[in-house]
Amino acid sequence: MRTTLEPSAQRREAGPESLLGLTIGSFQLTRLLGRGGMGAVYLGEHVDIGSRVAIKLLHGRLANSPQVLRRFHMEARAVNLIGHENIVNIIDINPAPPRPYLVMEYLEGEPLSALLGRGPVPAEVAVALLAQVCDALQATHARGIVHRDLKPENLFLLQRGHGPAFVKVLDFGIAKLLDSDERGTDTQEGAIIGSADYMAPEQSRGEALDGRADIYALGVIAYQLVTGRLPFVERSLTALLLAHQTKQPIPPTSLCPDVPPALSSVILRALAKEPGDRFQSASTMRGALQVALDMVRSPAGPTRTPPPMGPFSVRPALALPVLMTAHPGAAAEQLTCTDLTRGGMFLCMDQLLPPLLSRVVVALEHPDGELTCECEVVRHVQPEEARAWGMAAGFGVQFVEPSVSFKAAVAHLMLGQPLHTLRPPMDPAAEAEVEQVLAPYRERGTEDLYVFLALPPDSGCEELRVRARRACSALERLRERPISPALRAKAETVLDRVRKAAETLSHPRRRAAYDAERGNFQGVARCLAAGLTATQLEELRRDFLARRPHAQGPLRVHLATAQAHQQAGLLSHAREAYERALILDPLSLELHKQYLAVCRALGTSGRPGPGSGGKVNLI
Repeated sequence: MRTTLEPSAQRREAGPESLLGLTIGSFQLTRLLGRGGMGAVYLGEHVDIGSRVAIKLLHGRLANSPQVLRRFHMEARAVNLIGHENIVNIIDINPAPPRPYLVMEYLEGEPLSALLGRGPVPAEVAVALLAQVCDALQATHARGIVHRDLKPENLFLLQRGHGPAFVKVLDFGIAKLLDSDERGTDTQEGAIIGSADYMAPEQSRGEALDGRADIYALGVIAYQLVTGRLPFVERSLTALLLAHQTKQPIPPTSLCPDVPPALSSVILRALAKEPGDRFQSASTMRGALQVALDMVRSPAGPTRTPPPMGPFSVRPALALPVLMTAHPGAAAEQLTCTDLTRGGMFLCMDQLLPPLLSRVVVALEHPDGELTCECEVVRHVQPEEARAWGMAAGFGVQFVEPSVSFKAAVAHLMLGQPLHTLRPPMDPAAEAEVEQVLAPYRERGTEDLYVFLALPPDSGCEELRVRARRACSALERLRERPISPALRAKAETVLDRVRKAAETLSHPRRRAAYDAERGNFQGVARCLAAGLTATQLEELRRDFLARRPHAQGPLRVHLATAQAHQQAGLLSHAREAYERALILDPLSLELHKQYLAVCRALGTSGRPGPGSGGKVNLI
């Protein structure tokens, strides 16, 4: 395969276009979607099922380079390690020459660069997009991975409904695994790898990197989103890299008065020259972006967080035990609250304090169960400051959208009443409403996940994800209603079951294994359409059949019957026999092909006949 990065259009298209029509694995290359320094990306269509994927094919001139192949393999490994909804899903990889390739989910939308080409966007839109990238980066960095090439071309926007665009982070081709055993390879040999317009100062100097380099790149993107221009525009690469290392960018609010000063400050902090002066985590930057946006909204209506609290005064009489969880999955720490207001509290702590603007969860112990509230860290009092001021070291937090029950608990405590005497407020109307929402889940039971989610067994994987996400959002809102702790616990149980059902059914491989156990061959067909490969299908099938040796006899009978009917031209009978065979062997790609051929001959989309047990459409 011949490729080039020369500007000539003729030379650009010579190599990639010649591969159209080629079959790679189970997919035929039908359209060139794009190309870059490492390879070209094609639309691939499954030759039997018709499902669409994106296939990234490595340039032929790079296919024999061990370093490039290692990097190519690292992209798949990095994405697999992270596993986040805002990161493109890689379905399969073939790292072997002559044509190494990745099979990825196919995305329909546009890159962020296309949006930027239309000019600056409002602060609300910018924050909505940046927050999603922060979520993806937080998951990335938590796995010890640095993207190292974050830029608008690598952020893809999908339109889902009428809300803000859904962001997918692409191209982990030069991502660095911080805990990789490949130290000293091509990503650490002093080579400058990345895009100069978005490159952190330490990256252009060839220094060791961590997640804060990605924070800098995101700061550049944020600058572009709100101003419509890059922070530095120079005539040469050297001048551009030096500008990132030495020059201070013009504040966004100076270029565009519509940019809120608080948001401008957040962006400038992300663009700090020294990593230690930037946000130390993507989640902290996300919190700062949200705070900046809330400050803009505050004159017009209720804020997401209360106004800043005044100075904390020490109240020795108050020594309230509080459980604090610094981040999801962390163990709760018991701290002492020495100051409490309607808007927040001060917690004593002389160890490493949570970062400013980070989110923590506090819990008050009540006989009917813990009362929790997410909080934002807004103040630090270091030990030396505490000694000077005659108070305890620790940190202050503001409550973020406290529930009715939590507000009642705070008010009760501020009146000097012990928490165990508080009867949580309950609204009979709210109780009836929550019971009405939970009742269908109880009636459906949890035996069949499709029934539990009120979805047909042939639902698409994306439809399942959307339905589960909406169900989770609705159930999460129920927890904040003024209801009894017992009913809140029931809502939590249902929410947990919905999440587990979604984890099983929205992932093609897990869903195929689940569907096979229930003879739902139509669900397996949906998994193939969502990108389940023939290799993965065969692996699942071997395990499935090994556990069912008794099914081989009936399977052969149904298959022979189906083939006999097909040869005799009795296609409706053949279809029913194939359906009975597929119920016994739902993971057989060959059976799916034969069944689909009969359905097409009948002029149907694969609707089951009367003998199929009610199975649904084959896609």
